[in-house]
Amino acid sequence: MSQSHLEQEFEILWKYLYPSIDLISEYKFLSNRRYRFDFVHLESKIAIEIQGGVRMRRSAHNSGDGLIRDYTKLNLALIDGWRVFQLAPDMINHDWVHAIAGLIGESSRNESRELSEV
Repeated sequence: MSQSHLEQEFEILWKYLYPSIDLISEYKFLSNRRYRFDFVHLESKIAIEIQGGVRMRRSAHNSGDGLIRDYTKLNLALIDGWRVFQLAPDMINHDWVHAIAGLIGESSRNESRELSEV
């Protein structure tokens, strides 16, 4: 699957600010469903969804069926232990990238602490 220009914009910004934190793109998070996340950090189970077309009258994400698909995907992700960031085009910026990276770092520190306690 090819990336949208918004996904490319996010990936460029991410790699510029956090080259040492690897994200996987187009990750299928449930084996029995076709759902994919735009980007994930596997160790922390943090996903990033880039939502284009949020201001368009008719797009896949703001139609009734599209919203139900998105809600189902997000609810199944929560049940599976994922934390999901949803970013609209205006949210692809330093502030949100820093917030996501901070949560990934916090998750990594907590995991290291738990392993050292064993």
